[in-house]
Amino acid sequence: MQLDIAIVDAFTNQAFQGNPAATVLVQEFPSDAQMQQIAAEINLSETAFVKPLASSLQPNHFHLRWFTPTQEVPLCGHATLAIAHYLRELSAIVPNQPLVFTTLSGDLTVDFADNLIVMDFPAAFYQECSLRSQQVLVKMLGNSPYKILGQAEYFLAVLLESELAVRDFQPQAAQIEELDGFGFIITAIADPDRDYDFVSRFFAPKAGILEDPVTGSAHCSLTPYWSKQLAKVDLVAKQLSARTGKLLVSDRGDRVLLKGEAITFLRGQINYN
Repeated sequence: MQLDIAIVDAFTNQAFQGNPAATVLVQEFPSDAQMQQIAAEINLSETAFVKPLASSLQPNHFHLRWFTPTQEVPLCGHATLAIAHYLRELSAIVPNQPLVFTTLSGDLTVDFADNLIVMDFPAAFYQECSLRSQQVLVKMLGNSPYKILGQAEYFLAVLLESELAVRDFQPQAAQIEELDGFGFIITAIADPDRDYDFVSRFFAPKAGILEDPVTGSAHCSLTPYWSKQLAKVDLVAKQLSARTGKLLVSDRGDRVLLKGEAITFLRGQINYN
């Protein structure tokens, strides 16, 4: 079997920055086992598989699934942005109409505003985390100042004292794996005079991702938190990974708008039996 594939750098307009995602457009999904094998072979944080569902009544409708190297996940921001960019680049969508992706997290709408890709995602809100996770955080963070924001859906988030503390954090995969949930977020307010409002980093070793370069889904919970803290609806976020990347985010109550750019780095073909 042969499948066309592209690798797209998301949340950036420059190659080698942002978060690379593999994007695969198919007429029918391969088996779950085959998609997982492909994702493991590519070994990026996410591989997106998308299948057309469009009809005359609903153009630009697709079924979208996301796989890390080790498992399928219910929501991924950067791979959604990447596949939206790739579909537009292929002229595989009707212009000037939104995309609708049917996913494990419901139907997600994506619009285009010039170079920006605008994703409408469900908001997530922090709740108290388990005592077990609190104990792991004490062991992991020690005496360094931090505040537990809580558990939001699949992610546990912690507020650190400064942008520098976020930048200098040294992740220990074994300790992070002890935490509840799929991933671990650290965040802080931006230093004064920055052109962004807050910073973060994201870790998901349980899914084969020690650190994700730029994580759209993490901002489904970070956006409402920082919107309230800073009394701003529209914010600029920066993820402080080695590759780095910026997101424009907007708090819409029970929804979050995530906006960014993307650039195609590679096109090729997958060959397998």
